[in-house]
Amino acid sequence: MGYLPKQYDSAKDFLGGTDQLGNIIDPMDSMRLSVYNLYEDFYANRPETFRVTMSESSDIEIYLPSTKKIVDATARFLAIDFDFQLKGGNASEAEVLLRKIWKREEISKRFIKGKKSLLTRGDQMWHITADPNKRPGERISINSIHPSSYFPIEDPNNTNRVIGCHLVDLVKDPRENDPNTKKLVARRQTYMKEPNGQISSWAGTFEIGGWDDRNLTPDKLKPVSIIWEKRYLPKAITALPVYHLPNNEPDGSTWGLSQVAGIEYIINAMNQSVTYEDLTLVQQGLGIYTSTEGPPKDNATGAPKTYKLGPGDVVELSQGDEFKRVTGVSSITPFQDHLEFLDAWSLQGSGIPEMATGTVDVSVAQSGIALALKMGPIIAENADKQLAIGGKWDQIGYDLIHGWLPAFEGIDSEATEFTSTFGDPMPLDRDAYVKELIELYSSGLLLIDEVREKLEKIGYKYSADLTDKLLEEAEKKATAEQGEPDRDELGADAPDLMSTLERGSSSMRLVN
Repeated sequence: MGYLPKQYDSAKDFLGGTDQLGNIIDPMDSMRLSVYNLYEDFYANRPETFRVTMSESSDIEIYLPSTKKIVDATARFLAIDFDFQLKGGNASEAEVLLRKIWKREEISKRFIKGKKSLLTRGDQMWHITADPNKRPGERISINSIHPSSYFPIEDPNNTNRVIGCHLVDLVKDPRENDPNTKKLVARRQTYMKEPNGQISSWAGTFEIGGWDDRNLTPDKLKPVSIIWEKRYLPKAITALPVYHLPNNEPDGSTWGLSQVAGIEYIINAMNQSVTYEDLTLVQQGLGIYTSTEGPPKDNATGAPKTYKLGPGDVVELSQGDEFKRVTGVSSITPFQDHLEFLDAWSLQGSGIPEMATGTVDVSVAQSGIALALKMGPIIAENADKQLAIGGKWDQIGYDLIHGWLPAFEGIDSEATEFTSTFGDPMPLDRDAYVKELIELYSSGLLLIDEVREKLEKIGYKYSADLTDKLLEEAEKKATAEQGEPDRDELGADAPDLMSTLERGSSSMRLVN
């Protein structure tokens, strides 16, 4: 449980000063929060993050959005089409309410954004809360929170068990009446598993750096105010309502790593190379000159002046002196080759094929085997991540179904199961897929209901009476074809699916 000693070593050389105001006591917690800020800066491409070495003759700095490229490409094929299924018990009533929560809380939107945050920072947090004073059906909320606010409390007798957590942020000091004051305090909300099996919660404020009872003795704590006294969540809720999802966590560690951890130096080298390339282009355009004459002088005072270079200007030289342009690097091809080399290794190190970033070879895209081989690395790595994501959401769903819905919405869903579902991340050739289904159906190897089920998975939506219409048309066609020998044996009495789909297009639509 906890951190590994060298978990964040690859990022150390890029860390600047911490911006935590001395509020974090544990050095590994401080390192974790600093790393979050670093990788967020990487993703946002903030110049102060990188260490590009500048030339005295230029202030040009170029920063490539390498982290954004890696994170977005990985997220594009990770846990796509996230949804859930409910089975058993009071599934129908529970699903109606959960669908409302999903829509009201914009879970699908937050899930997509959360994938990028997870891959960028290395950790992601979800938080369930409820307000009993709201109207029925609107009491439960699900929010994502920044992992820098989360500090788990471990069981002193079992470091693999979390018995509570602190959620900490900085707010204005409540003792200050001046609206313009900048004095801050640490606001801490605590969840704890009590001996009676219930979850307790209380919140208060502390002086900066004086809130961490995990590392400070009671006499070192510096409470300022109580926001609410200790209270208990309903007995039906038996799990902490804060859910931690790590990315690529090292074996033996609780905390995850950024998707670009370990390739920070490659990213920095790419920025350095493209900066040098840009500087080379500038110098080739403006030119660097040398002269044996020395600087020009003011005729009246003899003070040295700077050369004036431009169209129509004349540089006067004494006999025997010279003024010439320095010949330097005449091609940026070496820079381009080096950049391509570094970029290729950054993508390969992240398991990302060029196809995932939008660079597509048509021959590969149209070949199922070649496509599978090209996309294999990212699909395989993301499959492992998806197991963790799906498992965490199964846990969230279980707690919602068996704890929060009964406690706050009065829905008895004891026998209901929640299962998270995801789509196939492998790019699909829709034309070839539909053609294959038609051939299988026409050969009598698939039933019409099986074809419809498979088409619905790729976006086709059917009206409630479409099956009856399809069967009716199939019956008419089979009747019209009666009398032709051996058709039943050959399966040729199966209706032409393409014609059926075309005639039934008014009852079927394609969702892009």
